[in-house]
Amino acid sequence: MKKAGTWIAGIIGPIIVGYVVWLITRTPPPPPPPAVTTFEGMVYSGSAPVAKAMVAVDLSGTAGVNGPVHDFTDDNGAYRIVFTGLPSDAGATLNVTANGYKAAASKLLASPLQNNIHVDFPLDPVMTVAPQPVPGPQPLHPPEQGVVHMPVYVPKIASKAVRIQIPH
Repeated sequence: MKKAGTWIAGIIGPIIVGYVVWLITRTPPPPPPPAVTTFEGMVYSGSAPVAKAMVAVDLSGTAGVNGPVHDFTDDNGAYRIVFTGLPSDAGATLNVTANGYKAAASKLLASPLQNNIHVDFPLDPVMTVAPQPVPGPQPLHPPEQGVVHMPVYVPKIASKAVRIQIPH
């Protein structure tokens, strides 16, 4: 019986020692890459894109960014802001302003944010004083206005996106 116990200990002992050495010396798996969150969309008025509109993304939670991050729309009215490493508790408020237009209503996005966020903003032009009617007979019907439709979305080129790395 003593011989069998020694024989079993001789087999199990090296296995246990090998497992302990493996636990101590193994390298942990690499951390997953940080999440990428993209805010993109279009700013338009009527049927036309609005170039050079300022889009501001103001993060809430523990995102670690001091103040809003800004991007300006391209000639197609497109904007793109890419964040890497946003914490899961981050929310966002998007605001848009442009010269000659009323500011768009803020859009509030609660946490957790999706990876790809697409938000379009319609803007209304600032009203100017209408010209005084010309004296004399007026037409019975005002001139026909064209059908207003949202312009086709052309994404901003990825290389022109604003990129922000959130420190951990």
